[in-house]
Amino acid sequence: MLYNQKMKKDTSWNKVASWYDELLKDDDSYQAKVILPNLLRFLDLKKGENVYDLACGQGYFANVFAHMGARVTASDLSKKLIETAKKNNSLKKVEEEKVLFYITPAHRAQFLKDDSVDTIVVVLAIQNIENVNEVIVECKRILKKDGRIIFVLNHPAFRVPQASDWHFENGVQSRIISKYLSEIKVSIDMTPGENNIKKKITTITFHRSLQYYMKLFSKNSLAITRLEEWISHKQSGIGPRQLAEDKARKEIPLFMCLEVKNIS
Repeated sequence: MLYNQKMKKDTSWNKVASWYDELLKDDDSYQAKVILPNLLRFLDLKKGENVYDLACGQGYFANVFAHMGARVTASDLSKKLIETAKKNNSLKKVEEEKVLFYITPAHRAQFLKDDSVDTIVVVLAIQNIENVNEVIVECKRILKKDGRIIFVLNHPAFRVPQASDWHFENGVQSRIISKYLSEIKVSIDMTPGENNIKKKITTITFHRSLQYYMKLFSKNSLAITRLEEWISHKQSGIGPRQLAEDKARKEIPLFMCLEVKNIS
């Protein structure tokens, strides 16, 4: 099922939909090797569980959840990503209703009733959304009393857009952070090798501290009940920095996973 809603403006993710779909077809991607296996373990989904995949992109995770027996609703602002998600749905036609796809902003889930969802999953998306409080309010509306929201995000303490980087000195690989507490809105160049300005594509992302998220959840009567930090699976090739880089990957996590529950 596809729900369409008139939008006041387009989303930049429409322009990178094909690129993003190809990225997730890579068997060695972070999504395939780090996020998906850890997320499935973390979720421990039950058959028949009502799951809402918020900002689902091309349906990479939504379709996996459905194959595991969950009843999945998924939405994204990008029409092209949702069209791709429907094409990627490999369930048999008689089972297609297990995944309902909608085109809508993250703060609008009018297709879901109050207190109807067991689990909301937001994978690498909350960091790209500006009106986060409106999104959390809407999540709270559709969440069951004992329901949960699972957020996977770039680790806010170690991955600050344009304010963090790797540093190698005296045989030690470390992470340099120049900003953390301040909320940052950053334009990300999705076509770094493109010299034609007219062909340049950018998306917007936001950095927010853990304190920011804690206050946001508390304001909406949500409590953090679990937290995990996930490291990279990659390994460096043979070279003078190999040991230091591989050691740093095991010590400095790239991703954070939060479980928050409805406590009101």
